[in-house]
Amino acid sequence: MKTIAERVTDIEVKLAEACRRAGRLPEEITILAATKTRTIPEIIEAVAAGITHVGENYVQELVAKKEQVDAAGYPDIRWHAIGHLQRNKVRFLTPFCTLIHSVDSLRLAQEIEKRAAQVDRVQPVLLEVNVSGEASKFGGAPAQVVELATQLTELAHVELQGLMTMAPYSDDPEASRPHFQALRHLAEELVESGLPAPAMRHLSMGMSGDYEVAVEEGATIIRLGTALFGPRTQ
Repeated sequence: MKTIAERVTDIEVKLAEACRRAGRLPEEITILAATKTRTIPEIIEAVAAGITHVGENYVQELVAKKEQVDAAGYPDIRWHAIGHLQRNKVRFLTPFCTLIHSVDSLRLAQEIEKRAAQVDRVQPVLLEVNVSGEASKFGGAPAQVVELATQLTELAHVELQGLMTMAPYSDDPEASRPHFQALRHLAEELVESGLPAPAMRHLSMGMSGDYEVAVEEGATIIRLGTALFGPRTQ
């Protein structure tokens, strides 16, 4: 079985090839380690292999893992909240979170504004968009995003940096392409409508099964779990 360092190398090779096909540079893409259910030794092994951005689905796990990784001598890791976020958990994130990927309502954004103001910090966020329209997925509808994005740009302690989506699961990576294209087009429409371009600097899309397609379609952040760590232990 491959080590995490070997998996990082494989990912970098595939990423570089996807960038070549799309006329992009690998430096434009952030590899985000999605560490749901992963252990501290696994995370530290990934960090030792060059990973600098780590994302967790659950706030409690994110805070606990950050404390343990900091204590192990890696205080400079950038931590992302990538799962559905409840308003009552926001206060745990605003002191340190590099990027919240899953803002899907004005009420949530207003809570982030409130808590970030309390610690005198501007919190970077992404709007989560349910591009596929699946009932099982979180995120705002594409038709709501223009209004919500405009509202977020008016908050003093919230910095909108782009959009996030999850494509429907499929064994065929190409099945994700229309959803990634839709997110990119939505970001372009937002800028054309007058939103400042930096507010759409990031597209967080693509996971272990389809990240190469995501990169070809403009992803700036890819969220990798299995590709990086191997299959989860049951």
